[in-house]
Amino acid sequence: MSTVQPTVASASAPTGGRVAYLDIVRALAMVGVVLMNATAVVFTAEMTGQREPTTFGSVLDGALNLLMSGKARAMLMVLLGVGVVLAWRSVARRGGRPLVTMLRRYAVLGLLFGIPHMLVFSGDILTVYAVTALVLAPLIPFLLRGAVRRPLWAAAAAFAVAPVFEYLVNPSTDWGLQLLPVPQTLGFFLVGVWLARRPELSPDHTGPNRLAVPMIGIGLAGQVLGLLALFGADLVFPRQMDADGIPVMGADGMPVTAPGADLMMSLSTTLAGLGGALFYLGLVWWLLRRDGVVARSLGGLAPLGRMTLTVYLGSTAVFLLMKPFEGQIPLLGHYAVAVAYFVVVLLVARVWTRRFRLGPVEWVWRSLTHLRPQPMRTSETPAVAEPGAAVSVVEDPGTPGAAGHGTGREGTVVDAPDPADRRGPVG
Repeated sequence: MSTVQPTVASASAPTGGRVAYLDIVRALAMVGVVLMNATAVVFTAEMTGQREPTTFGSVLDGALNLLMSGKARAMLMVLLGVGVVLAWRSVARRGGRPLVTMLRRYAVLGLLFGIPHMLVFSGDILTVYAVTALVLAPLIPFLLRGAVRRPLWAAAAAFAVAPVFEYLVNPSTDWGLQLLPVPQTLGFFLVGVWLARRPELSPDHTGPNRLAVPMIGIGLAGQVLGLLALFGADLVFPRQMDADGIPVMGADGMPVTAPGADLMMSLSTTLAGLGGALFYLGLVWWLLRRDGVVARSLGGLAPLGRMTLTVYLGSTAVFLLMKPFEGQIPLLGHYAVAVAYFVVVLLVARVWTRRFRLGPVEWVWRSLTHLRPQPMRTSETPAVAEPGAAVSVVEDPGTPGAAGHGTGREGTVVDAPDPADRRGPVG
């Protein structure tokens, strides 16, 4: 991508040279993760047996899961890898200490937002992403040197280690469950580091975009291979059954599976998640370059992508307000609340981003990261000392132990560089 089309840029709030594509895909991923969490924070009436599932509700739920489950989370993790690189370069360009800033930022993410959020919502994975980002940060100098494909080789290594790590770690403890998806999550981050090194993502790139269409094709292939691995796990390693044909349960209350089946399940979630991420990232990129009504409509989502931590935590708060009515509200009611929430926050985001550089929660995070209050209004001049890492989080912390565990609901973090950086916030 050379630059985002003017019509797309104008469809968002003033960006000051930011590449709107990155804000747009973060917003789309946020829509996906919150919709996935709409039935995860508070149980629906159908889940508790208070109401029979309707045909329309079942079809809608199945379609949303097919389109978004695992894919929005993976897209956000890839975008976080992109954002780490942009933030690192922004700090370095301003004469700061990138590693120190990164470590402090992700420590704040985990301690101030992740752990407290985990106390009210068991599906939180902000803590997982904070830990993973702390692992990634010291590797950035190595990953930014040498061949452009170096981060991809590192990602392949992380994905290969993931099933072994999952087999060795005890998931029965809270911290074991939090650490379980770290290697796989790191793999997705590393794919984002590779993407950030590609010239197509530079705002100064004027050549053809050789990534968008291949990303769509590779993404589709990855999803097909992921499904084949999923079905293959059951065929090659069938579950143990008792005399009554009921799966044998382990001490953790889960069906006993062979190590080989776990390996193939991990491979399936990696392929399907990465395939979905590449497909959607490539498709949006391709649509924006074609301009037209679709591109302008997508551009209207950019403000939402600039304050995603605020939006995500706000969605959890809204869903928790439904807690006294748990098991009474039908599935369609949960999705209606999610849609209404997005309509409201999109309108608020469009107004807010015209006046302020950061969302309110993003401002708190950034100020603590840099140990000083950061400029808030768009008319203010950004701080010069170590201002390189803006923080924007998108998360869909559906089920405990994301990244291939739990029920497949999403959970993700997205980080971004300083608003003064030409490419703006990124995942």
